[in-house]
Amino acid sequence: GETFSDPHRGYIGAESGEESMPMWCSIDEFFYGDIAGIEGPDYFGTRIVPPGYREIRIRPHVLGDLTSAAANVRTVHGIVSVDWKREQNGLSLNVTIPVNASAKVSIPKLGLRDITVEESGKPIWKEASYHSGVSGITAATEESNDVTFDVGSGKYHFEIKK
Repeated sequence: GETFSDPHRGYIGAESGEESMPMWCSIDEFFYGDIAGIEGPDYFGTRIVPPGYREIRIRPHVLGDLTSAAANVRTVHGIVSVDWKREQNGLSLNVTIPVNASAKVSIPKLGLRDITVEESGKPIWKEASYHSGVSGITAATEESNDVTFDVGSGKYHFEIKK
């Protein structure tokens, strides 16, 4: 394989795996990116989020017996925040999307089949279809594990119920 010179470390082989240096990952990113669900741009371009957080992807991972998570990320547009909590009959999810940004917010179905998703008490997903009428939410699609909403900037309070 090819080699290149790093003045601090000598020669590094291109096939040595050195491109995955520790600075590209952190425990912080695991918590806000994976558990809380604020997916940011990836250095190697494998994520669908473009640079600058103009389009934000929120996808919380409700794992095992974890009951809640919260995170904030400062972006050039403002603070993106997520906090979720397991409820007796579902999940509550608070999301803040800054001005001049949009987001795809995925609500995990928690293994449930027929779910209802409400935003501030108004049904926006019921009987496997999107219900319009909440300002800032423009569309929704269902996948096997979640329902994803297209949202504009603002504060949202989602609840998933059986």
